[in-house]
Amino acid sequence: MARPRIGALVLLAFAAASADAAPSADAAAPSADAAAPAVAAGAAAADPLRVRNLAPASFLYGLPAPQGRALAAGERRLALHVEHANNFTARRTGALDVYLDGSTTVASLAYRQGLGERWEWGLEVPLVHHGGGFTDGFIDDFHDLFGFPDGGRDAAPRNRLDYRISAGAEALVDIGSRRRGLGDVRLWGGYRLAAGGDRDAAVRAHVKLPSGDVDDLTGSGAADVAVWVELAERAWLGTLGTTVTMMAGVTAPGDGDLLRDRQRDVVASAHLGLHRPLGERVVLRAQLDGHSEVLDTGIRALGGPSLQGTLGATVLLARRWHFDLALSEDMVTRSAPDVVFLASLSRRW
Repeated sequence: MARPRIGALVLLAFAAASADAAPSADAAAPSADAAAPAVAAGAAAADPLRVRNLAPASFLYGLPAPQGRALAAGERRLALHVEHANNFTARRTGALDVYLDGSTTVASLAYRQGLGERWEWGLEVPLVHHGGGFTDGFIDDFHDLFGFPDGGRDAAPRNRLDYRISAGAEALVDIGSRRRGLGDVRLWGGYRLAAGGDRDAAVRAHVKLPSGDVDDLTGSGAADVAVWVELAERAWLGTLGTTVTMMAGVTAPGDGDLLRDRQRDVVASAHLGLHRPLGERVVLRAQLDGHSEVLDTGIRALGGPSLQGTLGATVLLARRWHFDLALSEDMVTRSAPDVVFLASLSRRW
């Protein structure tokens, strides 16, 4: 069976969205939102970057990422998220032997829709690709420039894929050539607690379905459930023109196929972000995103607790199109990929 093509899927989805939103011959004049980009930039400040830990083990589980302000009744959003992570770690602890050298790219198509006055629902379909990548040289130079530790990656061959996890004589994961496939699909719903004025707040929950395959490191092999609360507060740093976003949640992982006996019953996640509009069409962003231990392995890169720092920006394009670009670095060495590049293109209508 032919593999899914993300390009065709994205083109069809955005074509349908644009056709649905195209004005008719007797359409009304442009809305105030479209005519006032400064207002739109201020609203976009409440939508943080969608940052996840793409370490080969941790990203298999259904840990939540911030979604931003809840959609109004009838409002819809379609987004393409592309994340490219560079991983390197070599550790041995007890019976566990871990060697992770390669890159992981996840392209996700996400749809959200407001229902009634306060409810919303969404669906996310990811495609996962593991390969040798092309960023090893850049990351080595980046680490040298800022004096960041490299965990021994400068001694490893560049742009190679070698993901191996073993427990004693048993090989749990052995990937030495490119793998790609459908990841674990997420279906979620949300309820708006507050909107407008100085504060937006929502509570959300999702179910991660086992549509991926742990042998290819595209899924955990189990269904996970997560619940979290998000807050965007404009008043706290209002004199600086800055919006503060926060998130706190928990995930209950199902019985996955990777080191099931070491899996935690509950995993906590948290987010803190600062977002400042710069002019009428740009929002600058700085975030911290992290989670508690997923797998009790004693190896940070294999399901350990994580903290990532991210710097990025959102550019407001024509007709409610938004483009996000960001770079994320592991703040705790080996707890997440060395560097993650994030790019998102989204449209509201």
